[in-house]
Amino acid sequence: MAKKKPKKSSAKSNQPQKKQSKKFPIIISIIVLAIITAATTLSIVSCSSQQKRNNELCAYQWIPSTAKNASGDEVEMSEIYNTNYTSYQGSLTFNEDGRFSLWLSPGTSDDGTHTGSFTVNSDDEIEAYFDDGTNTKFKVERKNGSVNGIIINYTDYEIYFTH
Repeated sequence: MAKKKPKKSSAKSNQPQKKQSKKFPIIISIIVLAIITAATTLSIVSCSSQQKRNNELCAYQWIPSTAKNASGDEVEMSEIYNTNYTSYQGSLTFNEDGRFSLWLSPGTSDDGTHTGSFTVNSDDEIEAYFDDGTNTKFKVERKNGSVNGIIINYTDYEIYFTH
């Protein structure tokens, strides 16, 4: 009879099993913490930037200085107000609570004020949501990093506001 060879014990079974590395959960925790920190920082910077842009708008009462018709020709403000009396003064104000008020008609500001809420989309654009359900975009003009003008479309005119 043939002799049976004894089974060799496998090298794997003779080696003690390694404990699962504790480094893996620590590395994952550090990565998650870094992601949370980065997201928080971006959020703070974004909110800070948004607040700065809002503050720039709210610091002034904006008054219409010039207007252009659909052809791009400059027109008198009396044409905007649809009257021959030229001493009317419109206004555009932004409030810290996210509301705005636009007055561009003859008479008192109670007669033709349009109100609504606004969101500053970027350094050069404001989204305006009027209380009557319409919305539009106001263009922001900057000079040396500061807001120096706001351009809105009003009926068939483009009106430029300054502070």
